[in-house]
Amino acid sequence: MPKPTSYDPVLSSKASSFLIGLSRSKQRQVLRLLFQLSEFPSQLGDYSTRETDGREIQHLMVGDWHISFWADHAVRELRITELDEV
Repeated sequence: MPKPTSYDPVLSSKASSFLIGLSRSKQRQVLRLLFQLSEFPSQLGDYSTRETDGREIQHLMVGDWHISFWADHAVRELRITELDEV
């Protein structure tokens, strides 16, 4: 259960499709990671990139997972743009 001070993780359609394709045990593992990450929405990734509109996307490697995200502070959501298994 997320802490009341954490943000809600929100997955893009691409990230959602990837998550749905995983086994149940891997889905639980990834969801646990996303909720942990949403407790610290301003966390910097291992590296960042900029979208054409100037938005900075953080990229984080956690174990076997690559997670791309940005924090939408206005609505307290952590936007997960991409998930990949490495």
